Amino acid sequence: MIRTKLSKVKEIKTPHGKKVRWLISKEMDAPNFEMRHFTITDESQPSEEAHPWEHQVYVLSGEGIIKSGDTEIKVESGDAIYIAPNEPHLVQNLPQQEFTFLCIIPAGCEDRVKK
Repeated sequence: MIRTKLSKVKEIKTPHGKKVRWLISKEMDAPNFEMRHFTITDESQPSEEAHPWEHQVYVLSGEGIIKSGDTEIKVESGDAIYIAPNEPHLVQNLPQQEFTFLCIIPAGCEDRVKK
């Protein structure tokens, strides 16, 4: 069993200003999936991305927008979203709102950004 606490996990700022904390990672001996906690604020810059792995997102607080191609959906606390491998996607908060969510990905996919 692995137990972590959000307040005890190092916060990393992405190049676009998002805040991410690796709650569960392969470095903690989680062999298949990693869980990340994201915070997006007005200081964050939206950036479209696509990766060869799936994402599973669970919205914790605030409201945001998730875009994929021509599709744009408003999401809020309690929503769960699946983003397929290689699907272009952009996640952003609504103005003047802190937007937090969990994002689960296969272990090892984002090792380069953990530092």
